[in-house]
Amino acid sequence: MSKKMDPRVVRTRQMLRDALVELIHERGYEKITVQDITSHATLNRATFYLHYRDKLDLLYQSSEEILNDLTESINSSFDGKEEFDFSGDKPHGVFIHLFEQISQNSRLYKVFLTEKNMPHFTSCLMDVIIDFISKGMNSVQPDDQMLTVPREIAVRYFAAAFLGVIVWWLEEDTPYTPKYMATQVMRLAIKGPYINNPF
Repeated sequence: MSKKMDPRVVRTRQMLRDALVELIHERGYEKITVQDITSHATLNRATFYLHYRDKLDLLYQSSEEILNDLTESINSSFDGKEEFDFSGDKPHGVFIHLFEQISQNSRLYKVFLTEKNMPHFTSCLMDVIIDFISKGMNSVQPDDQMLTVPREIAVRYFAAAFLGVIVWWLEEDTPYTPKYMATQVMRLAIKGPYINNPF
């Protein structure tokens, strides 16, 4: 079992991560320095270097921590016991959980997903969403013969759509609740956007 991190260490790392996010939001990643980060966090440079090599290390470790939290959160709520509601009116709990987790860290997600020099985070989040969609589709329909398109195309299609919706939601400062977003995304995935299919 892994050793639990000292609460003071957790707090220090959180302060540095928060400072990084705020400064990227204000100035952009390229324009900030370690000194800027430590001043904003009201910590000294020596403390910073106890935890990170440089600002890139802080960025990468912060990205990994937040995405690991998301993955663990999704996996813990994906127990396979809850049935999918194919009416599209009641979202599966794991969908709600996904949006709740992102909402709790909305500033970080918004900054990391919209900062032009940070494609690594977007790519890693896409991998998390692809895994999430794959698990969902496998639990609903494990038989490839029962799908209208090849599974890998469906997974990529829904993952790209999910990511696009998440980015829009964050850019608009999360105007809808996680449950509302989960309901709409689930409805789109099951029914599409039309009340009466015109085709």
